[in-house]
Amino acid sequence: MPTDSEVLEIARLLRLAGREVKKKRDANAASLGLTSSQADALGLIISNPGCSISDLRDGLGASHQAAAAMADRMREAGLIESRVSPDDARARSLWPTGRGSSVYREFVEMGVEVNGNLLDGIPDAEAERLREMLGTVVGNLRGSPERRGASRACATL
Repeated sequence: MPTDSEVLEIARLLRLAGREVKKKRDANAASLGLTSSQADALGLIISNPGCSISDLRDGLGASHQAAAAMADRMREAGLIESRVSPDDARARSLWPTGRGSSVYREFVEMGVEVNGNLLDGIPDAEAERLREMLGTVVGNLRGSPERRGASRACATL
């Protein structure tokens, strides 16, 4: 079992790694006229065409109001379109546009470069073990092992 000081050091390194990844993702998204949250939302909509605002809310871990406002901004930017839901005429379904799909592909390609450097010098078996351990860490922080990987739709960004 790690000591308290070892746990603190691991937490510090995780925060530093997270900040570096976020800085690079934010810069990549900004170069395409997006926020990284909008890029995440676009990825969810592309992966789940016809999803609802509630699906977007759950996928992003945001409030319903924040997800609806983001969808409105993305629609105004021509990245998605909103249609009447085939299941409920009161609800709207979200669909990527050609422009949205193209912008997202560029974002993912930029992410491949960033992520390619992420594991330089780490053998494949150790990288796989790291992935498993980080999944456990995320589950522990969320308070339940079954929540591990709940946001995998955006994991490759």
